[in-house]
Amino acid sequence: MGFSLGEQLDITQVMDLKDRLQAELEQSDSLLIDGSEVSRVDAPGLQLLLTARNLCNNQSIGWKWEGASGELVGAAKTLGLIEPLGLVDFAE
Repeated sequence: MGFSLGEQLDITQVMDLKDRLQAELEQSDSLLIDGSEVSRVDAPGLQLLLTARNLCNNQSIGWKWEGASGELVGAAKTLGLIEPLGLVDFAE
């Protein structure tokens, strides 16, 4: 089972998600991210994901997407973050 981002990936959820991601990174050497339920996303949410992904890359922690909603992919595309976030397989 992957690490679920839930329905909201926005500024209202960033601190909670940051804490959950930190705890997950301390316990695992790889992350399977599930963004398939994301229906609301904003720049702070994407910034948190980018920071987490960069941290994983720097610490040789695996990062793989289990799923990504159209809203998540669309927001990442708008900000030019498809490749940096590793969402290429989900982009049209």
